[in-house]
Amino acid sequence: MTTETQTAPASGLGVTVADLRCVHRRDGLGALLRKLAHRVLRALHSYDDILLMTKDLGEAADMTFDDALRIEETSTSDLPALYDFNRRRCFSKADARAAAALDRGHRGFVAYAGEELVGYYWWVDADIEPHHRDIGQFGLGFELGPGEVYGYDLYLLEEHRREGKSMEFLYKIETGLRELGYGLVWGYIETDNRPARWLYQSRGYKPVREVATRRVLGRRVSRRVEQS
Repeated sequence: MTTETQTAPASGLGVTVADLRCVHRRDGLGALLRKLAHRVLRALHSYDDILLMTKDLGEAADMTFDDALRIEETSTSDLPALYDFNRRRCFSKADARAAAALDRGHRGFVAYAGEELVGYYWWVDADIEPHHRDIGQFGLGFELGPGEVYGYDLYLLEEHRREGKSMEFLYKIETGLRELGYGLVWGYIETDNRPARWLYQSRGYKPVREVATRRVLGRRVSRRVEQS
C-alpha cells in the first residue's frame, strides 16, 4: 500500500476533526471520549507541575549503542517525514508547530530507524530566542546565557522506546549539542512522568526548581516555586 506524502502543514478545524477520527479508528470510542473529556477539563481548570533541570554537557560520559537510531539536524527537507509522523500519531496539529519552529530559526534533531522518522527534539539558544514561550508560560525563571541551550519537546515513538533506544536518542542529542559548542542544556519534565524522570536523571540531569501552576479558563491564577 502506498502512503501519500504530505508536503504542507495541516491546519484549521479540519485537523482537530481528523486527529479525533484517527484516535477513534486506532484506539476505539472509549479512548476518544476520554481524550475529549480530558481536553475539556484542562480548558476549564488545570495544573502544571514542572521540574526544571540542567546538565553540564562536559560531564556526558561516553556510551556504546547498537546504532539503532540515526540522528540528523532537522531541516525543511525533513518536514514531509515529520508530517507523516504526526499523522501516524493522530497528532497532525503538530505540523504547523514544526513548520513555524523552523521559520523562527529554532533548531532540532530528528531520529531515523532505517528510513523511518521515529522521533524528534527541538532546541533554541540565546541568539535564536533567549525567552522561549515555555519559560514564561510555566514560570521557569531562567535566561539563556552564552553556550547554553534550552531543549524542548522530545518525542520518540512508543514502539522505539525499548531496548535502550530512549537513552540512545538522548545521548546522541547531548553529543550533537556538545559538538555544536554548547556547554549547558536546560529542559523540563512533568513531575509525574516517571519514565522521563528516570531517563534524565540516569543521564545526569540535575533538578533546579519545581514549578506548580494552576490555571482557570486558560489563565494562570496561582504559582508555587520550590527550589531544589
